[in-house]
Amino acid sequence: MLKHSLLALPALLLAMASPVALAAAEAKVYPVRGVFWDSGESKAIDQRFMQSLDMPKVSQQVKDALDTAFNGRTGELTQKTGAHTFAVSFHLTRMATYTARKPDGNVEIRTPVTGSIYFTNVLTGEILFTATSTNAALSLVSGKALGEAALRAEADKLYAASLNALIEQLCKQANAGFQPRALEAKVTALHNGMLLLAGGYQQGFQSGDSLEDEQSNLIRVVYAGADYAVAQPVLADGVQPGASFRKYVVGKIDGRLRPRATVVVDQVAPGFSQEYVAQLFSEELGQQAPLTMVQVNRNFAALLKSIAQQASLATASTAQRDTPDLLIRLRVADPILYEARTNLGFRTVRSFEANAYAEIIDTSGRVLFTSAGHERQKIEVNNGFDLDPAARREIAIKNVLLNLAQQMGKLAEAKPDATAVARVSADGIFLPTPAKVYPQQAAGYLLRPTEFKLNGKSVKLLFPLSEAVAARRIGNETLVATVIPLGKDKAAPAAGDVFETLQLGVTPKSAAAFSLCGDSETLGALRTPEFENLASMALAKAMPGNYYAPEIKAIADDTVNGATGFRSAIKWTIPAVPSCVQPVQRIDLAGEECGEQCQKNVTARYTMRIREGGVVGARVGLESKFKTSGYEKSTGADAVNALIRSDLIDEAQQLLGSIAAKLVFPTTTN
Repeated sequence: MLKHSLLALPALLLAMASPVALAAAEAKVYPVRGVFWDSGESKAIDQRFMQSLDMPKVSQQVKDALDTAFNGRTGELTQKTGAHTFAVSFHLTRMATYTARKPDGNVEIRTPVTGSIYFTNVLTGEILFTATSTNAALSLVSGKALGEAALRAEADKLYAASLNALIEQLCKQANAGFQPRALEAKVTALHNGMLLLAGGYQQGFQSGDSLEDEQSNLIRVVYAGADYAVAQPVLADGVQPGASFRKYVVGKIDGRLRPRATVVVDQVAPGFSQEYVAQLFSEELGQQAPLTMVQVNRNFAALLKSIAQQASLATASTAQRDTPDLLIRLRVADPILYEARTNLGFRTVRSFEANAYAEIIDTSGRVLFTSAGHERQKIEVNNGFDLDPAARREIAIKNVLLNLAQQMGKLAEAKPDATAVARVSADGIFLPTPAKVYPQQAAGYLLRPTEFKLNGKSVKLLFPLSEAVAARRIGNETLVATVIPLGKDKAAPAAGDVFETLQLGVTPKSAAAFSLCGDSETLGALRTPEFENLASMALAKAMPGNYYAPEIKAIADDTVNGATGFRSAIKWTIPAVPSCVQPVQRIDLAGEECGEQCQKNVTARYTMRIREGGVVGARVGLESKFKTSGYEKSTGADAVNALIRSDLIDEAQQLLGSIAAKLVFPTTTN
């Protein structure tokens, strides 16, 4: 096996590889007149209120606020300036109305409005930076006079106040946070119609990056080594050695390999939009994990249309960004809320439990890594006076997304892994892998050791021939298939070429391929909340084999497409998966015991069945008998049932984790 680091760069190229940080003032912004929101999102955005606004007036208000906040940093957006001028647009993602009764009989009304400002390179479609904030206006009104019509009228006034304040507040915040630096890479050589760049991932350049020069010529990085990169011209002609291309970054460059990843929302708590939870999670995750977060603007098409009406820019050549390497499937469960009585008649305890789950999945559909976020609040409430429970619910969801991002931040950095091609025949390209098993359709590159002369000195580098996948294992060898040839001349693979993949996430215990069966089974009196999510998380942590989630394709294709700023759809290489794991649960109650507090007796049995072709081949099950958390005898049935559901989540996480660790798949050698 050939280790990537053995082809070390000589001091000559290393010296050339340090990118130049250009002045932040070179980056300009183009304020876009308008307010963007999802008109089909009726639960997260008050469409009635939005339609009642004088939208031209509000749009101009946004433009004026952006102009003021970015005074001295604005510029015209044209084909020539698009490389360093970012469209700045205002987006609404959430509105809510909360009411809370006060001790004096009045009612507090609170209207949080959340928005974001996007900084978009419209030529590439890349969102360089986002700023998000919430503003909540509030008022006190007489409880006696508060009917439905009065509440709506008061809420409308507060919404208007929240929106006005948010526009000013967020524009100032965005200006303060947007401090871009330009990283420059020089073209050091040309080969096979591609460009060798002095600068790799250690200098901040990643595969999939779009780079531009002063004339807005556009190239795309197709492969990034530690200290060099290879790019293809996209909208550029006649590029010669010595030319400089750059990209802008906000934040630090830490020298880590950061695959491109996009959050796709598979489940969202009622009343919250996909855009809202995806953005909160993405912003935090980008600071925690060794990933390049590729954010998605579902209003990208509307943004382009608006820009075309306001700027001197033809949009025919926009949206040129690459699709992500990884998808992060996000599931945000509806929080469990319950209010239990105490031994004090005037006091209750409100409990809020939120759970969220995320899985990193590659374009073969294979699950690489998973984490769960958890947030639990217990609030003592005297005489019923507290924030609106719906407001507490929103706080719980925000906190659980932050916690989930922190847990995902434990992901280790991706590492390149390379194997030299042993032979090439009419039957294909073969790697010697007697002690190694590649996952089915594992994506990578076919590289060729290539000699370059730089300033009169010879340098040997791995240069990409094509994107490729590990098609299947045959005996002690692995067959590699090319997917997309790179370069002008389609060079034939040969012995001595190198197949390189990225190692990321949890290493599977066997070569078996499996998915989660779509028909989990529930027996008994109760059902564990988020049962399938908990089972999936347990399997992804234990990784008894190569775990695939082929359903990710439909979810991701709805998010990553031309309408959201990508040049194409994702190129999937999902294999046929013969086996699936079916999770089964049986939850029974066995009476109530009361002392100082009451508890329910619960028997929970969980099983995982390995199934192939409808036939169960093996199964592992565990049973637990436990008592629920305590509660006062006078606590209502709904609150007790919610408390039991909360306890079941904790119990299921432990048992399913133990079961998944005991699952054994046969080792596949062919």
